[in-house]
Amino acid sequence: MKFYSVKMRASLNDKHVSGGERITLEESIQKVVSELLARPKEFDFINIKIEKINNIKFIEKSLDVKTINVKNHKEGNEIALKLLEEVGIDREIAKVYIDLLHTGANPDRENMRGAMIITKSGKRVEKDRYRGVRTTNVDFLHREEVKKILLEKKYTERTLDALALSTKNLNHPDIIAEYCISDQPDYTTGYVAVNNTYYRINPLKEYSNPKGGRIYFVKDDADIDELYKYLQEESFLIKEVGSLE
Repeated sequence: MKFYSVKMRASLNDKHVSGGERITLEESIQKVVSELLARPKEFDFINIKIEKINNIKFIEKSLDVKTINVKNHKEGNEIALKLLEEVGIDREIAKVYIDLLHTGANPDRENMRGAMIITKSGKRVEKDRYRGVRTTNVDFLHREEVKKILLEKKYTERTLDALALSTKNLNHPDIIAEYCISDQPDYTTGYVAVNNTYYRINPLKEYSNPKGGRIYFVKDDADIDELYKYLQEESFLIKEVGSLE
């Protein structure tokens, strides 16, 4: 079977407004491109990139999914900090970088394009504090089946994509945990991925806050060059979805 990576990026007035990516078989490229083109509501530039994948790897099962509903984003972040503490991330270190994410993590106090990388001892080690690092080249092998299962459980396609990304992230032995909030002001649900589980926390940020992004917490001795290569270049398909609660 021949697999292809299909990536879409759209912008408006030189500002990124939408993106998406899929891994698909050759015969489904046209359908996938049409679906991705329908995502952005408004744009003045759109780019579609299609590449053949020469070496595809497989992950047997995604992270399990658990939903935690809370009263407000402060309570949500308390739960997030406790989850991070359980895997050895110092509470104060985690809080510093989580607060930064909520107020703008790049040097101009705006959103980064990719994720921060924070070591267990608290060092910030991504190569570029504007770009960060982006996890790409991952999808579900039977995407439509998994999508149907998630929708039946009242999850969204947004969860489908985020679950794929976080599954690839935690598949790497040096990534301990991930924290994520959307940069969309009206989307307040976020997640923490630890211990083979994707904890969907609602809400995890304050309504109307336009700041967002991801934090990858890694081991102190992580090889950052190798980590970048894994996250940005290696391609994975996930065979099955984990348990859903």
